[in-house]
Amino acid sequence: MQPISFYQRHLDQVSRSFAFCIACLEEDLRLWISISYLLCRLLDTIEDAAWPSEEKKNLSFEAFQKFINEKPSEDEVYYWASQFSKDIPQTERELLNEASSIFLDFHSLGPQIKIKIRRGVLNMARGMIYFSKVERRRLKNLAEVNQYCFFVAGVVGEILTDLQSEKMSFIKVNNLYYLSHHFGLFLQKINLLKDQKTDEGEGRFLVPSRVQVLQSLAVNAKYAFDYIQSIPLQATSYRLFCSWSFFLGIYSLDWIQQSWTLKVIEKIPRVFTQQLLMRIQGIIDDNVALEKLFKAKFKQISSQDHLKISSDLTWFHSVYEGKLELDHLDGLGMLRS
Repeated sequence: MQPISFYQRHLDQVSRSFAFCIACLEEDLRLWISISYLLCRLLDTIEDAAWPSEEKKNLSFEAFQKFINEKPSEDEVYYWASQFSKDIPQTERELLNEASSIFLDFHSLGPQIKIKIRRGVLNMARGMIYFSKVERRRLKNLAEVNQYCFFVAGVVGEILTDLQSEKMSFIKVNNLYYLSHHFGLFLQKINLLKDQKTDEGEGRFLVPSRVQVLQSLAVNAKYAFDYIQSIPLQATSYRLFCSWSFFLGIYSLDWIQQSWTLKVIEKIPRVFTQQLLMRIQGIIDDNVALEKLFKAKFKQISSQDHLKISSDLTWFHSVYEGKLELDHLDGLGMLRS
C-alpha cells in the first residue's frame, strides 16, 4: 500500500481545495476516500481527453472498468495510460503514470471497502459513458443537468456515506443516501458554474441556463446541509470534511458569479477562506451555530420548485446500481426540468 503522502501529492496537484479538506480525516477513512477520489479523477481524465474517435474513448472506459473488476498487471495499466493524447495536463499525465499503484492499492483493500468503492465508481463510469456521447455533450435542460450531476457527483455522496459508515454508522438516518446525492449535486453545480467558460471552450455545454442551475443549487444546498447535520457529532473529522467543502462552495458563489459577469477570474480571497475554515472548525460540533452560518448566506440564494416537464429515464435502469429508489429521482430534479 502506498503511503498517504503519495495520495496527498496527487490530490494537491489535481484538486487543491479537496486535498485540503481530505487532510482532516482520520487515517483509514482518509486513505479510502483518497483512493476513491483518484479513481474518479482517472475517469474524468478519460472523459476530458481528446480522442481520435468515439471508439478509442469507449475502449479506454472499458479498460478502466476491467481494472476495477479484476486486478490489472502493471503492463496493462501502462499500455492503457499510453493511449491518452500527449497534450493532457501534466498533473493528469503524472497521475496516469502512477495509476497502476492506485489500482493495486484498491485491490488490496478489505472486501467490504472494495465493494462500496467499486459500486460507486462503476456507476460513475457507466454514467460518464452515457453522457460522453457527442450528442449528449450539450445538456438541453435542468433535468439533464441533474442527471449528469447524479453520475459524476451524486454517486460520490453514496461512496462517502458508505465509507464513513464503516467507521461510525449513521445509515439508519431517514433518506440518508438521498441527502448524500443532494450534497454531491450541490458541489458539482458549483463546479459547473465556475468552469462554464472553460467547458464551453472545449465543446462541453453543461449549463443550459445559469439562472435555473443557481435556483436548483439552492434546493440541493438545503438538503446537503441536512446531510451534514445528520452526521453524528462524534464523527468530528467527517463533519469537518463535509462542512469545509460545503461552506467553501456556498461562500465562493459571489466570486464565481462576479467572474462570469465581469469576464475576469475572481477568486475568493485566501484570508477570507482561512477565517471561514477556522470559524467552521470552532463550531463543528454545534448544529445550531452551523445552521446560523448556513442561513446567513443561504437567504441570499433564491430557490424555486422544478418546472413540471417530464424527462425520459428509460436508460437509467441499465446504468445505475445503487442505494436510491426511483421515487427519489423526482426530488433530485431528474424527472423535471
